[in-house]
Amino acid sequence: MVLDLDKEKIARCFRRSLPTYDDAALVQNKLAVRLLESVDIIPDSAYKRVLEIGCGTGLLTEMLCRNKPIKTLYLNDLVSDFESVVFKRTADQKSIQFVSCFGDIESLDFPQDLSLVISGSTFQWLSNLPEFFEQLGRKFPSGAYLAFSLFGPGTLKEFSSLTAVELGYCSNKKIVTLLEQDFILESHNEFQDILYFRSVKELLYHIRATGVGGVSEYQWTRESLRQFEVRYCEEFGAEKGLPVSYSSSCFVLRRR
Repeated sequence: MVLDLDKEKIARCFRRSLPTYDDAALVQNKLAVRLLESVDIIPDSAYKRVLEIGCGTGLLTEMLCRNKPIKTLYLNDLVSDFESVVFKRTADQKSIQFVSCFGDIESLDFPQDLSLVISGSTFQWLSNLPEFFEQLGRKFPSGAYLAFSLFGPGTLKEFSSLTAVELGYCSNKKIVTLLEQDFILESHNEFQDILYFRSVKELLYHIRATGVGGVSEYQWTRESLRQFEVRYCEEFGAEKGLPVSYSSSCFVLRRR
């Protein structure tokens, strides 16, 4: 069963994770650092008008503001509850003009004359990634940059194998194919991360605490949870503990 990307469910999961996200999102935080390193190839002139899609609690936002010469930063997230959190986190950035663009990015109009669109660990939650990339291609000015990280096939593979819930992640090959008509690929890096937990209860708490939409709302019965726990330990248990796998990539592209 491929997970239905229900926007209301996704928003509910991330809204619920707000108090726990920063502490639990170890891989997402690491990926934000990797994305920041990836955009070092982008010239300073590309930071005039920046749109961040999926700003969340502001992990990547804060890094960008402290390290890049941003003039205007449009902040977007599906969950409006994050707005006050991210603006509080960047309150000391007096030289940057912040503009709120909260809502479903697939339904919003893009700001005009953007020089960079950046997104950390968000695009895997879009309902129609091909259409979104096509829209970017139509509205993006030549020479503007697109930089993003996202999770791909292999993420939470242990969970998927035991529950038959597939997350429907897009392969890197397909992403490149979707973008190559309108964008030049400047950089692409792939990463594999594994977190280990002492118990199934602890790893399920981790998934819930990071708001992995849909997965964190998987419907358990007492018996299905018991069987899941037994099988997870039998099939994946290791000396370090119980693994949770993440597969991710960072892309940097320039509009033709």
